[in-house]
Amino acid sequence: MSRPVLWTSTFTSGSLAHEAVLVSGLDIEVRFISLRNRDHKTPEYLAINPKGEVPALQLPDGSVITEAPAILFWLGEAAPDSGLIPRDPLGRAKALEWLAWCHWNMGLNFRPIFGAARFAGGDETAAPAIRAAAVARAAGTLRYAEAALARTGGTLLGTHAPSAPDLFLVALAGFARMLKLDVPDLPALGALAGRVLAMPGVAAAMERERAHG
Repeated sequence: MSRPVLWTSTFTSGSLAHEAVLVSGLDIEVRFISLRNRDHKTPEYLAINPKGEVPALQLPDGSVITEAPAILFWLGEAAPDSGLIPRDPLGRAKALEWLAWCHWNMGLNFRPIFGAARFAGGDETAAPAIRAAAVARAAGTLRYAEAALARTGGTLLGTHAPSAPDLFLVALAGFARMLKLDVPDLPALGALAGRVLAMPGVAAAMERERAHG
């Protein structure tokens, strides 16, 4: 393998890594696998990522990076001029802080909405309560982000251009739109989403995913 490979699936949390790859400008191959066809559970893919999840970034030396925050951080480090991760120590620490926050909230608040019965251990009677609680938490997550954006001037790190944490936050907002969550008007988050979706790398990733969808 002569260049890194990003393993992902269309319109999943792996889409975030796909966007960041194109924003970075690095020469990385993107390979799509089908979760519906359970490609992520094949022996071939499990040899790459034993977690059986996407995304996974496979490097030419055989190393593999999993989990979106780690992949986004690596991309920002490998492409320092991309703006994904700030260069100063405090900025890098704050970027990690927000990436961790987004990742935690994705698992705690958004994933139970998609699969409440699974989080209830298959108990269909408990699933509605789990989903309702997750919906309330997800709405609270977006309201918290809205307040943060208002304090920092439109991006999570207060940077002129959106950074990796902003891409992650906008992905969470996209999940909320997909799930039709009843969230009050969030003008700062809406403005950030417009800026992120207009980034050439993000737009190109979304177009490619629609073509493969």
